[in-house]
Amino acid sequence: MTTIIAFVLILGVLILVHELGHFITARKMGVDVEEFGIGFPPKMFSVKKGDVVYSINWIPIGGFVKIRGESGGDADDPKSFAGQMAWKKSLILSAGVLMNFFLAFVLLSIGFFFGLPQSINQDTPMDRVSDRAVVIAEVLEESPADLVGIEMGDKILTINDQNFLDSDAVYEEVVENIDSEIIILVDRRGEQIEFKVTPAQLEGYDHQLLGISMLDTGVIKYNIFESIWRGLSTTGILIWRVLEAFGLIIASLFTGGELANEVSGPVGVAVITGQVVKMGWLQVLQFAAILSINLGIINILPFPALDGGRLLFILAEAATRKKLSEKIENIIHNSGFILLLVLLVFVTFRDISKYSSNILDFFKNLI
Repeated sequence: MTTIIAFVLILGVLILVHELGHFITARKMGVDVEEFGIGFPPKMFSVKKGDVVYSINWIPIGGFVKIRGESGGDADDPKSFAGQMAWKKSLILSAGVLMNFFLAFVLLSIGFFFGLPQSINQDTPMDRVSDRAVVIAEVLEESPADLVGIEMGDKILTINDQNFLDSDAVYEEVVENIDSEIIILVDRRGEQIEFKVTPAQLEGYDHQLLGISMLDTGVIKYNIFESIWRGLSTTGILIWRVLEAFGLIIASLFTGGELANEVSGPVGVAVITGQVVKMGWLQVLQFAAILSINLGIINILPFPALDGGRLLFILAEAATRKKLSEKIENIIHNSGFILLLVLLVFVTFRDISKYSSNILDFFKNLI
């Protein structure tokens, strides 16, 4: 139940903030908003204040904004979206994405103030570091570590019943036992798991190894001004990295005809949410910030039915000074929406197969 509640709250807040961006900007631009809904229909109840209907709906994930003329009608009405100048339309459409980025900045800033786990190096102010740990950063495929089930993100607790605070000491311990079985105790999202693994010779390497790379981490707290700066800079870095990731996913889709395994839908996000919740509320903030950035970037992609697709039509119209037929534009956006639904169904079925054990465990616990 904690997983369900956390998933609904996180996704609901992210979508609600996105729609709130459209709502506030449309109102500021003098465009009429017909309805602002929390959740999705069927409607539970509603209140009309001024010209806006504020509704509470039964499906508690996100929300929606119904803007007058958003489908191209009422173009002669000065309070209609369709009757606005291109820059106003662009701002209204972009506002949801900007709000998602702003939310990520706020969440990360809060996280840095209270202390988030980060990688540490020789330039890190060690007097601010607490809860030091050695974390698995990468696991080579078909390596001894991979074969026994060690995963990226596992936190090393002990090696042969000894505690280590930095990766260099772990490496030295492995070298000293290079020909022996090594007992590794790790923390995986709150669960302690023990592995017995023997280093082996891998192709392309001169010596025996476990097949892992490690990262020294620690919790670092910052003052309020440093937290704001860290939140801003980290948001920028994450936006760039997510854009890079989307670029690689789209490239592999067109060149290889396959959707990358890293792409997940609601089921995958729900499973990961359950795992993150076990790690603590600060990790939940960090996860929500990353999701918010992903949601913003997905919406700004120049694909029909998305904010980015509608923005592309507006920019094309402004550049060519020719307006596409409203009927044709609606057909294009509706077709894009159908394609997105097909993609969502495909990804959902793949997630169910991928996380089948997690889903079974969830229903067993629920029962």
